[in-house]
Amino acid sequence: MQFKNKLKCFAVMAMSTMLINSAVFGDDSDLNAEILREMRKMRELVKSQGEKIEQLEVKLKQQSKEITTSRERTDKKIKDLKNEDVSKHLKRELALLGEFPGGLEIGAEATFVGQGVTNANNAGAADGRKDRFDGSYSADIEIANRFDDYGMAFILLEAGQGDGVERELTVLSNVNRDAGNSGASVDLSEAWYEHSLFNGKIAFTAGKIDASNYIDTNEYANDETSQFLGHMFRNSAVIGWPDDNALGLRAYLSPEFTDFLDIELVYMDETGDWENLFDNPFLAAQLNLMPAKVFGYDEEMWGGNYRALFWYNGAAHPKIKEPDLLKRGSVGFGFSMGQKITDVYGIFGRFGWAYPERNDFAYDWSCGAQMTGKYWNREDDVIAIAIGQVIPGKDYKDVNDHHKAETHMEAYYSFKVNDRLTVSPDIQMIWDPNGGGTDMGKDRNMIFVYGVRCQAAF
Repeated sequence: MQFKNKLKCFAVMAMSTMLINSAVFGDDSDLNAEILREMRKMRELVKSQGEKIEQLEVKLKQQSKEITTSRERTDKKIKDLKNEDVSKHLKRELALLGEFPGGLEIGAEATFVGQGVTNANNAGAADGRKDRFDGSYSADIEIANRFDDYGMAFILLEAGQGDGVERELTVLSNVNRDAGNSGASVDLSEAWYEHSLFNGKIAFTAGKIDASNYIDTNEYANDETSQFLGHMFRNSAVIGWPDDNALGLRAYLSPEFTDFLDIELVYMDETGDWENLFDNPFLAAQLNLMPAKVFGYDEEMWGGNYRALFWYNGAAHPKIKEPDLLKRGSVGFGFSMGQKITDVYGIFGRFGWAYPERNDFAYDWSCGAQMTGKYWNREDDVIAIAIGQVIPGKDYKDVNDHHKAETHMEAYYSFKVNDRLTVSPDIQMIWDPNGGGTDMGKDRNMIFVYGVRCQAAF
């Protein structure tokens, strides 16, 4: 608009100059005719330029509107991802992927854990020493190919070595969920294809899957490589998970009539051996409620997920009181919640129940909190603490002398060195390990584990 006004001013000045020249140098009909022609040409030029400028202004407004709409869509996708009810481990895996020629996305990471224990309670492990310091590592390679907005193929390759101090402990729930000693050989842990429909409202995943990526998820306690290391804080200790990642089908449903509910359904081969695929099913369902969306709260400050889940394991289980008698099927249910409290604090909680006649553990619960380092100018750092119990069932108590609830406490500080390296000191304490007694006697009524985790992304 300013440019168009300048053109008009220029035309007026030019015409004024020509009129002045005519007045100064006399009345010349030929000169006047030439002046009039020039004036008409100038007027037509100004009109033409004005029309072009108006067209450009309309186009710029349209482009600005499209850019704003695209930015809003992108911001919404980012916000939805931050509050989506999927495991943090899976979200980080997908975030690590980088573009490569040919459309493939590839990412890699490695996690190193060193742990020490001052009063190990398993006499049969290693040399039976009370004081130990052991290590372990795991390495992942993720490969994905996305197909527009409707599908994705994903492969996860894993290798690991070392058990840490887990072999030196006799406990109901162990202390290093990341340890997976494959002898440094590479395993195909996951291989699946996911297809989305109706703008992501429905999604199906099929292939070799990990049920814990979809069931019993939690924003604050669901990733052993960056959050709590203890098994019971990664997932409920009473869920009868399949023996291994296996052939499975997962369905995700987000009903059209509401954006504050979603449903996860999982079917898997329980044995994980790819034999008789439908004889021993693992079935699970999870309903997730997001209150911030119900009440219209800012999800960056108050986003939360409240989940109720049910599972069925179809394998044959020995009865606790009659171990020679096998009965097919075991069931359980659970609850899991994670809630933001401003952009600094978050809290979580879990509860699980399993059928006590066919499961050693009938109940477990855990809760905890985390805080970012915003107040000391370390916004990417996290400090967190959790406490919980694994509780044997009545049938287990009837046939075992040691049947107290095993209590766990864990705390860690995640220090982000740079975009590729995070270092996390970690401590754990266990009271009444193995229900209050082990093969080394009751003097090990409390176990203290200390260590450090280094997580590197490539």
